[in-house]
Amino acid sequence: MHMNTPHDSTKQNGREGLVETLFHGTGTTYDEIAHLATWGRDKKWKEDLLGRLDSPKRILDLACGTGILSLEMARRFDCHVTGVELRPEYLDLCRSRAAERGLDDTRFFCANAEEFGIEETFDHITSCYLPKYVDLTIVVPNMVKMLEAGGMFIMQDFAYPKVPWVQVVFDDHFARMKERCKDHPDWNEVWELLPDVLKKSTWIETLEAEMIKAGLEDVTVVEQSMRMSALVFGRKPL
Repeated sequence: MHMNTPHDSTKQNGREGLVETLFHGTGTTYDEIAHLATWGRDKKWKEDLLGRLDSPKRILDLACGTGILSLEMARRFDCHVTGVELRPEYLDLCRSRAAERGLDDTRFFCANAEEFGIEETFDHITSCYLPKYVDLTIVVPNMVKMLEAGGMFIMQDFAYPKVPWVQVVFDDHFARMKERCKDHPDWNEVWELLPDVLKKSTWIETLEAEMIKAGLEDVTVVEQSMRMSALVFGRKPL
């Protein structure tokens, strides 16, 4: 594996610092909280992503977290999965779960998605809940280099809805999450900071534009749950 040279250490450290602030010490509770934070829709959003994969053989999964998506893809498609994750505590869970489930054709790297590079190609590159935290002008072209001709690059993340009444529901939900999760104080920073991150983020528009700029075809945005989440994907020309 080779690691690309960082493009802007100040911005990179700022983004890594935000992730550290939000998710330090949350590995063992991540799956439970992800269910609550997404109104129980995390599984459905991931099913939407899984349903768009086309007989994958080799998948690269960015920000693989505790392995919810990575290990399901390895199980469901009986394919190779390479996971990349910034937080070591999450990777420890990934590796132990893969071993427990007999998913031997998996491997996991502790790395920043903006720097990760490997002298291999993949027919699918996937990610959940990453785009809002990274510089997509760096990530997209780097990933396209590792994408096979005809391969798909697909990312999903939270989004701030545009419809006013849905915004009210969204804001109220996150305001209440701190109380609902009072037994998990490690998540307090998430409820305080994440809504503002989402309100400021233009990740959907940026990702769509960067995929087109990188030469992907049929670039598509699919809004999920009244745009509380979205999928953006495109295919590398043959």
